[in-house]
Amino acid sequence: YFEPFLGGGALFFELARAGRLKRGACLSDINSTLMDTYRGVRDDAESVIRLLLQHKHDHSETHFYQVRAQSPATLAEQAARIIYLNRTCFNGLYRENSKGQFNTPFGRYRNPLICDEENLRSVAGALCGVDIAATGFAAAVAPARPGDLVYFDPPYAPLSKTANFTDYSREGFGAADHTLLAATFAELAERGVKVMLSNSLTPMTLELYKDFNLYRVQARRVINSKSERRGEIGEVLVTSFPLEISAEEGSASSRAELLSCASRTFGKTLARQWLQENGYADVAALIDEVTAEWQATQRGTRRNWWAVLAGGRGGKPRCISGRVFPVLRAAQIRQGLPVTDNALCRSPLEKPPSSCASGRRAGG
Repeated sequence: YFEPFLGGGALFFELARAGRLKRGACLSDINSTLMDTYRGVRDDAESVIRLLLQHKHDHSETHFYQVRAQSPATLAEQAARIIYLNRTCFNGLYRENSKGQFNTPFGRYRNPLICDEENLRSVAGALCGVDIAATGFAAAVAPARPGDLVYFDPPYAPLSKTANFTDYSREGFGAADHTLLAATFAELAERGVKVMLSNSLTPMTLELYKDFNLYRVQARRVINSKSERRGEIGEVLVTSFPLEISAEEGSASSRAELLSCASRTFGKTLARQWLQENGYADVAALIDEVTAEWQATQRGTRRNWWAVLAGGRGGKPRCISGRVFPVLRAAQIRQGLPVTDNALCRSPLEKPPSSCASGRRAGG
């Protein structure tokens, strides 16, 4: 298991708790301060706990800024410093300036949980024997082999021109980085590595990963300068493999949303694949445009694209979101409909897609 943008490591710790890490894990992040924190907890959790209890005793606004200005020598001291600052800073936000210095201001809490001893010991146990490295994502996943799982949780693509916070590290993370990440995702998938990625639901994300499985999910956000803007927000989960969602996993509402989105995406992907392979790239582009608009605006519209391409009564072309879709002979045959005179067939060698490729079954 590889997780190159570790952050809080929520997925790693859940997999560890459930005993799902059969071949170990490689955890990494370009933020060396964060990785030193994890190493400090892994290697000497008891010293970290002792130091945090002292921070708890001394906690005040003055103490916070004194600790923020420090540069501890040992891993345990570094880990205790970052955990203390994270527990007591504004909104728990980790932010660095151009010099790589933590610069989030003091947060005003009545009784912050500065030292969670039981959790720290559990974290140390989960990290025992795990590789922890401070490196970029491309280098981190270079050793991945077929059958391994890589989970990317990068700084998200901004939802607007003003929502562009990327200061989790001094390097930032911009559009060029997202493009390189998408190329790395595709290269890993080509090698037989299972790859999964979380990101914001934006046209850029949908375009970068349009050749893979896209699932819309709802996630809670607790960091925002305006409290009324915190809460659930639409995100996209990208996978190089189809997800299997059991009846026991997740709430009924989130499960239904994932399944319905899987059904739409499954049908779109297979339709697009056939269109690309048979000389209809222009039609595939129309499907991509419409789907990107729907997902960017979180619309729940469902479409069987083969039915759209088969046309309406008498082969009348269908208009979807202001775009006129041509009637295809292959789609009419696929849908079991009579072939009309206006049905397009660009090659006599065309093989209509079989019913198993219709995308009607959610998640396959």
